[in-house]
Amino acid sequence: MYCVIKEWPNKMATLMTEDGVVLWTFSSVEEARKVWHDWCSLQNGKIACQIENFGRSDLPEQSIS
Repeated sequence: MYCVIKEWPNKMATLMTEDGVVLWTFSSVEEARKVWHDWCSLQNGKIACQIENFGRSDLPEQSIS
């Protein structure tokens, strides 16, 4: 599964699918990344998890599994 974290000017972060479906909005990028990492861990390798960050930092794509 491929998801995106969008960081907003107020430092909140939205976790969404690659086609724009909003999954949840968090108080920070760190919180969104932790939830994404925890969810991927629960999948036990059943799916490939990738995430991309947009916003202030514009971090490159990385695999989280």
